[in-house]
Formats: sequence, C-alpha cells, structure tokens
Amino acid sequence: MKRKASTTIIFFTVFLDLLGFGIVLPLMPLYASDPRFAATPTEIGWLMAIYSIMQFIFAPLWGRYSDYIGRRPVLIIGLFGSSLSYLVYGMATTLTMLFIGRAVAGIMGANISVAQAAMADLTSYKDRAKAMGMVGAAFGLGFVLGPAMGGLLSEYGLATAPLVAAVITGLNGVAALFFLAETKAPSQQNDSKKEKIAYHPFALSRWHAAWQNGGVLFICLLMGLFITMFSAFEVVLPMWGHDLFGWNMRDIGWVFVYVGVVAVIVQGGIVRRLAPKIGEKLTTMTGLVFVGIGFALLAGWGRESVWVALALIAAGSGLVHPGFSSLVSINTDADKQGMMLGLFQSMSSLGRGVGPVVGGIFYGSQKSGVLFITSIGVVVVLLLFIIISKQVKNACQIEMKAA
Repeated sequence: MKRKASTTIIFFTVFLDLLGFGIVLPLMPLYASDPRFAATPTEIGWLMAIYSIMQFIFAPLWGRYSDYIGRRPVLIIGLFGSSLSYLVYGMATTLTMLFIGRAVAGIMGANISVAQAAMADLTSYKDRAKAMGMVGAAFGLGFVLGPAMGGLLSEYGLATAPLVAAVITGLNGVAALFFLAETKAPSQQNDSKKEKIAYHPFALSRWHAAWQNGGVLFICLLMGLFITMFSAFEVVLPMWGHDLFGWNMRDIGWVFVYVGVVAVIVQGGIVRRLAPKIGEKLTTMTGLVFVGIGFALLAGWGRESVWVALALIAAGSGLVHPGFSSLVSINTDADKQGMMLGLFQSMSSLGRGVGPVVGGIFYGSQKSGVLFITSIGVVVVLLLFIIISKQVKNACQIEMKAA
C-alpha cells in the first residue's frame, strides 16, 4: 500500500511541476498589456528562460542531496517550495516579483530528477524503462493540461491560475507528508567519506564523477542535443502552422494537445510493454527513427502529411525520453542515482533554454524547412553515436553480469 501511495505522489509531483510550468504560459502576453508590469518582449523572453536556467543549475544539486539525506525530504521541500513560488507569482504587483516567483519555481521544480531517482529505487533494472515511462507520462500530461487550464482560468484574472497551482501543489505536499515513504533503503545511504560531492550549484565534482562513468555523461549530452532540437521545433511549429495553414491561437492549442496526448499514450502504455522486450537502447533508437521520419514528412510534404508527421514526432519523443532516462539510471550506481539523473535533467533544461533561441533564429531567417532538415541530421548523428557506443549497457546486460 505504501509503495503504491508513494508511486502516486511521485507521479503527481512531476505532473504538478509541469502543470505549474504550463499554467502560466497563456498569461505571458498579458504581462505586456498590464500597466503594473508593462513587460517588453525581451523581458517576457527572460521570464520564460529563467525557469529553465534555474533547473539547469539546481537539478544536480537536489539530486545529490537526495542521495545523502533521502528522496522524501527533498521531494517535500520541492512541493512546498513550488507552492510558495506560485503564491508569490500570483500575488505579484511588479515585474521583479514575477521574476522572483518564476526563479523559485525553477529551483524547486528541479526536483524532477529526485522523482526519477525515487522511481528507480522502487523498480528493478528490467522495469526501469516502465518507471521512467510513467514519469514521462506525468510530464506530458502536465504539459498538455497546464496551458489549457491557464487559458481557461485567465478569464478570472491574472492571479487565478498561479493561485490554483499553489493550492494544488500545496495539497500534494500535505499528502506527501502523510503518505510518501522513503524509497532509498538505509543500506544504500552513502556514508563514505571518500566521495564527497560539493553541496553547491556550481560544483564541478559532479561533472567529474559523470566523466568517470563515461556512458552516463554520454547519454546526458545526447539528451541535451535532442531536447535542444525538439524545443526549437516547438517554438517554430505555431508560427509555421500560422503561416502555412492559418492556425489561430485555438488551433495551436489543439495541436499541442494532440501532440501531448500521443506522447502520453506512448510513455504511459507502449514503453512499459516495448522496453522489456527489445531493450532500452533499441527503444530509444526506434523513437529517434520515428522522429526522423516525422521531420522528413514536414520538410517534404508538410501540407499533405502534417498530422501523420506530428504523430510520429510525438510518439518518437515519447520513446526517446524514457529510453534515455532509464539508460542513465541502469548505468548508475544506487548511491549516485539522484546526482546522475540530476545531471540528465540539467542537460534537458539547458536544451529547453537554448532550443527556443535556435528555433527563433531559423524561423527569423525564413528557414523553417532548413530546421526540419537539420533536425533529421541531428537524429542521424544521435543514432550513430548510440550504435557505436560500447559504454552504454542495457538492463539485460547488467543483470547478466550481476548473475
């Protein structure tokens, strides 16, 4: 019972982090027109970026703390901290308060890596991709419902959506206090003095530890490249659809719902059946092939095949993310799960920060087609690196070695 309750709370922790992230997105244009904020386009851009920047810095830190003091306290701190950040955001009367609220939300939301580590604690190697698929489904569900919920609640005022996010996240924090069990067994606690990893956001020792485990660092870098490409596509898609098909805001919202639902179905249902049969590496590679075909359709036959292309890209990303994250987990020692998954999330956050800039540059120069072709090239490079890598092992390889 405790295990099931803990899994549910971990799922909702990730879901609410993305819900809180997405729920304020429809409000961004309103900050420009509201005289209390009078935000310029550049300031709105930074308001978007500061969340990912904070996640990039703090994800490895929270992950490493959880390796030493346990997952439960870090997750609880993150939940109540996120609730506070949304409260500040909702009550903001100046642009500075908005930035503070958004920055704190990014810092506290960086505990997604701890949620992943907790799921890894609860599962065996062979079920690791299934667990990461569940985390990915929570991620995708929050991504889909957040903007939709924010758009609906914005009709009742700017403060409504953030305050609702604060209440929901706070309630999950209360549930965690009563029902979330510690997932990290005492035997796994690292009380050794030989491997002190500095407890500050800019410690290079964490990257050095990842360097020593080259396979994990390699996967983290590949994920960063993939997320950069995918984030660039997400920024270009609405503008491309508007210019080519005349999509309005409602159309664009439904497009993202379509993409999100496909990804959630794949992450929540297909991954758990596919990965145990063909392995994590082949699951990831299958996803990359789907993404590559989708971009090829957009580049060559965008008008005729846009919905098929978007379904392939969404399904492919739904396989790639849990595939990569489970590969990081199964290639990491039990006492470093939080730290390495934190680095993984850190590189993902970096990609989410860099990707929109890359996408804007491509589209600003009227080269969306070139972006799609470039994305195909990135997919090919990722596939080649995975194929030639000898350091990255599947769960079955590790279990055979252990046996």
